[in-house]
Amino acid sequence: MKVAIVGFYGYNNFGDEINLLEMIKNIKKNVPLSEITVYSRSLWHTFMKPKYPLVKAAHQAIEEFRKELNTYDLIVIGGGGLIYLGAHFFTFLDEGIKKPYIFSRVGVDDRVVKEEACSKLKYVLQKAEEVTVRTTGDKVLLNKHLNIDCDVVPEAIWNFKTKPYPLPKSKKNVLIALNAYSANFRNNLKKALSQVTKQINENIISMQDTSLDFYYNIQATNQRNRRIIPDSISLEEKGACLAAGDLTITSRLHAGLVSISHGVPTIMLKSTPKVKFLMDDLQLSDWYVEETITHEKIEALLEKKQKICQNLLEMTNEMRAKSSLPIIYKLY
Repeated sequence: MKVAIVGFYGYNNFGDEINLLEMIKNIKKNVPLSEITVYSRSLWHTFMKPKYPLVKAAHQAIEEFRKELNTYDLIVIGGGGLIYLGAHFFTFLDEGIKKPYIFSRVGVDDRVVKEEACSKLKYVLQKAEEVTVRTTGDKVLLNKHLNIDCDVVPEAIWNFKTKPYPLPKSKKNVLIALNAYSANFRNNLKKALSQVTKQINENIISMQDTSLDFYYNIQATNQRNRRIIPDSISLEEKGACLAAGDLTITSRLHAGLVSISHGVPTIMLKSTPKVKFLMDDLQLSDWYVEETITHEKIEALLEKKQKICQNLLEMTNEMRAKSSLPIIYKLY
């Protein structure tokens, strides 16, 4: 079976790339003879050397792209937050695609909603063989705006497992990963971290190699406690760092997810709707911060880490079982 996966890949985004690798493992486990090629429709070039066949398809005319996709047995759209209700990114699916396609465990973003985009998205989604979303919040949005019902299946990244990176243990290690969407937290977080009475290392870890992310992480941390984890380490090593912390503070969905799945308490800062969707589904809403983070909250989670860890690992086992459902079923 020839399978094409279409998404926003090749940008060295930790969460998207690790999720993709876990998707490929899932497909290979359930369809061992599958041949998988990944298409990034918006990518012209990349500095990555991915572990999978990647086609940088931004240069392809839409008819050329459709013709190529029609050589596959199945087209998988996903994972990640691909359905943006303010624009229609799937014009290549509007007409001319003869092979079956699925939307697999995607996110839905309603920060901008446009009627024309919703109409086109609904048409494409209704033609799909299957549509699944990654959280209950995404399911609600899809039903509300497109009147489409679907199943919730956790992302494949839940099955990512790693050994903790050997961070120095002389102090408690707090992992910090902010992006531009949480820029308003930078002064508040810096102050809260400076008021923590425990001895801590503030470990900056960027989830994507962008100067903007790096800037906000620097702004939100204190120089005397700051340690920068270089982007030169591999994506897998970034995951190992997230698994090694005593606490993660982040506005990045997959940084929080990987930390939680390895038993690390995580404070999720408000950024895009997806982070709240995740914490609501995990019943960890108390760890979601919408306005102000306090040193008391940081200290409380550092103090309780050992007690919390086992509960998180038990919850993760349940999420991994759900996430392990085959992306490709026998009918394909």
